[in-house]
Amino acid sequence: MEKQLNHLPYQIQSRLTHKLLIALVIISLFSSAMAGLYFDSSNRFKDNAQKSELVHKILNQYSNIALYTFEKLVAIGEISRNGIVLAPELREENEKKLRTAIVEVRNSLLKKVALAPEVSTQNELALLDRVTQKVERIITTSQEIRSLITRGELSEAQSLYRLLQQQGVHAEFNALISEAVKQENLQAEAIRDNSKIMSERNNRYLAIALGLLSLFMMLTIWFFWQRISKATKQLQFAASQFTAGKLEHRIPKLKDTEFAKLADALNFMASELKTKQTELGEAKLQLEEKVQERTKALALSNEKLAYVDKQRRQFLADISHELRTPLTIIRGESEILLRSHSENVDDYLETLVAVVDQVSHTTALIDDLMLVARSSAGELRLSCSEVNLSKLIQDLCYVYRRKAQERKQDIVFDISEEISLELDERRIRQVLMILLENALSYSTEHAITEVKVMCRQQVVIIKIIDVGQGVTKQELENIFERFYRSNRSNTPGSGLGLPVAKAIVDAHGGHISLKSNASGVGSVATILLPLNGEERNENFIS
Repeated sequence: MEKQLNHLPYQIQSRLTHKLLIALVIISLFSSAMAGLYFDSSNRFKDNAQKSELVHKILNQYSNIALYTFEKLVAIGEISRNGIVLAPELREENEKKLRTAIVEVRNSLLKKVALAPEVSTQNELALLDRVTQKVERIITTSQEIRSLITRGELSEAQSLYRLLQQQGVHAEFNALISEAVKQENLQAEAIRDNSKIMSERNNRYLAIALGLLSLFMMLTIWFFWQRISKATKQLQFAASQFTAGKLEHRIPKLKDTEFAKLADALNFMASELKTKQTELGEAKLQLEEKVQERTKALALSNEKLAYVDKQRRQFLADISHELRTPLTIIRGESEILLRSHSENVDDYLETLVAVVDQVSHTTALIDDLMLVARSSAGELRLSCSEVNLSKLIQDLCYVYRRKAQERKQDIVFDISEEISLELDERRIRQVLMILLENALSYSTEHAITEVKVMCRQQVVIIKIIDVGQGVTKQELENIFERFYRSNRSNTPGSGLGLPVAKAIVDAHGGHISLKSNASGVGSVATILLPLNGEERNENFIS
């Protein structure tokens, strides 16, 4: 079945699994694109957050520079007015903090370059250099004023401080700090704008991607639902048809290979079931015919059994009748002999002769009955030897020709060739004597009985043709039955001659038949004997 299904045409069909795989690949690509967009946005937001944090850090550091510078200028003014020099530790700590703040700003600007190589920080570094110069000038001026005060030159120190004020270092420094803060604020604002734009763009792209993905998934679900629903409906309908016994129903070609193969398998199964159902129907009809035949045969057997039973009862009645007559004669003659007081020996001899004749007749009758019974039971034994059948028939014809002449009849014979074969001479002689006796008994005066012997197709054929009263169709059915005698017959006999002849011929594997002569006068008795001992067809007619 699988081999047959693999050769079915699927050129116009497609695989539903392939479509499903393509749909899953597209969904995976959509998901991957959305995931990539998400991760890219996350990285951009992370970069912006780092940049924003760095800008705020720089602003804080500039604020520290401004604060430390302001503290430095206030300290310079105090020592210039008071002429008191601060402790070296406080001075060094302030200068250290100021320089450290400048270094931190520079490092932060370098980190900004490393974080965003596309962003130029040259202006910021240049501005930082200018701020550094101003700070270093303030620190240097502070050191000079402190040195002058330490030497006791307070007026020179105050003059230097006034010169510093007149030069507007503080104002320039504040302008530089303001410009630096302004630049960082602009960058912070640019970062916020960039983050906002990126957020709006990502949201827009994400919304579009989600919309397309949702639409595609809905179309995919609808497509597969339609294809699967249509195929399953057809398969369910076919299953209901098959269940209802409509095996001639066929599922139409489906578009998808998977369902098409299943449909073809179901169609093949239905076809096979239909074939088996037809075979079973034919087998059922054959079985019914056989049952009818067996029933008829049983009826015939019952009829035959009834007929056999009838024949058995008739046989018992006939044998009782046939035996009663000679036994009655024997008993009567014996009683006469016992009651006789005659001194004449001839009277006794005559009675004994009659008794012996009846005993002989009874013995022959019993022998014939035993022969037929053994033949019916398949137990008839033959004493076969090589016999010259032609000479045997010729001798019997000479013997019965004398009897025929006594009845004013004649016997002629035609033996075309010398025939020898294995048979029981005594039994075959008995058969020929029965047929010749019947031919003479049923023929009228001046009748001629013909005896023909020939060999055809490994079969010896013996025909005895008389011109007597013949055999009717009704008589042909019962002619070989025991004790059957024609109603038209007035010849003596027990009715066992032909059954005995048939039993002997059957035992030799031959066949015997009796039919009306073709001329319409008399009958033809035919004996078929096989030359090689094989049983011959009873329908063979030479």
